[in-house]
Amino acid sequence: MKYDFFSLQSDVYARYRPTYPDNLFEFIEQQVQEKKLAWDVATGNGQAANKPASFFDHVHATDLSESQLKNVVPQFNITYKQELAEACSLDDECPDLITIATAIHWFNKEKFFAEAARVLKTGGLLFAWSYGGSTVNEAVDKVMDHFTFVYLFDYWHAGAKENWNDKYKSLQMPFPLIEIPDFIARAEYTLEEVLKYMFSLSGVQEYIKQKGENPLDHIYKPLLEAWGNPEERKEINWHLHGKCCRKS
Repeated sequence: MKYDFFSLQSDVYARYRPTYPDNLFEFIEQQVQEKKLAWDVATGNGQAANKPASFFDHVHATDLSESQLKNVVPQFNITYKQELAEACSLDDECPDLITIATAIHWFNKEKFFAEAARVLKTGGLLFAWSYGGSTVNEAVDKVMDHFTFVYLFDYWHAGAKENWNDKYKSLQMPFPLIEIPDFIARAEYTLEEVLKYMFSLSGVQEYIKQKGENPLDHIYKPLLEAWGNPEERKEINWHLHGKCCRKS
């Protein structure tokens, strides 16, 4: 993965991007045969590395962005390294699990899957998941969806469009698939926190880069009208999509 879309807003990303649900990691724990080493690819601030660290002996967590890695919460059994997804320092047939959370659409998939096939143990699990958009209620969703998918359309990289348009349906995994249940990430945000989450989006950052202004200024009023009391916390849901496979 040669693109780094998240360093500039890494602190906001760490604070306001959703954390993944416990039942996702319970599913992983049930599916892995051994729990010696996991590799969390494009770990960002480590949000998908911390939970596996509770049931794996060790987690190797890598990211392209040095800035993102400065926001991790250290754990004794997680090693954080600045590495490309397509060029890992792990030995052959090493991890029992590879996870890629909200990132595989940025990768050179051919090179990454070749690297995953090299390092993953036989019988090991490869699981990529993501989300594309969020839901609050009908009024709020109408404003946020138009902003995200229409107003910002020309400012999204092709990988991001692939994520929220295709939702990994056409993603060709390298090993036999395992059926996965539905997963939903949830949080309760004020209007300010939702805006900070949206500020972390790569499409917003690209707009700022090209236009020199924050596009969120243009939707604050309609979003406030849809939200109501800006101090009121509302549940925001991110429906996850993904694919999971096992190296045979």
